[in-house]
Amino acid sequence: MENQSTSEAHEALDAIAGARGKAADRLVTPWWYHPALGLLAAAFVVAVTAGGTAVMIGVSLLYFIGLGILMGAYKQKTGVWINGLKAGRASWWTVPLMVIMVACLVGPYYLHAAHGLVWPAWLAGAIVFVAVNVFGRFFDTALRAQLRSMP
Repeated sequence: MENQSTSEAHEALDAIAGARGKAADRLVTPWWYHPALGLLAAAFVVAVTAGGTAVMIGVSLLYFIGLGILMGAYKQKTGVWINGLKAGRASWWTVPLMVIMVACLVGPYYLHAAHGLVWPAWLAGAIVFVAVNVFGRFFDTALRAQLRSMP
């Protein structure tokens, strides 16, 4: 009787592991997702740090609408949406990205406001674009590995 219960428990755990593996296989981000997200984030950084009020508002609206569209497209392709800040250990790839975003907003904003410099905003936008692409791919890889290795 006890052997049967143990066997059933192992079968159930194997089924759960198999389901997590299948979920990890489905969570493959489309090739265009990170470049599109990076472009949105870069435009947001440039607009907020060096744009006038109307530009900031317009680009901010486009940014949030674009985020909604990307989230919907990802969910339609994979069947789920994973919040990058609530994804367990994989979220640690989101933290440096957020630090880079904040630094790229604060520094160029100050340089534009205090000294009228615009080029730091464009440089910050380029940095954010690259960071979103790099850290986004690391996050995806870590998330899939995390799903496969969960006990």
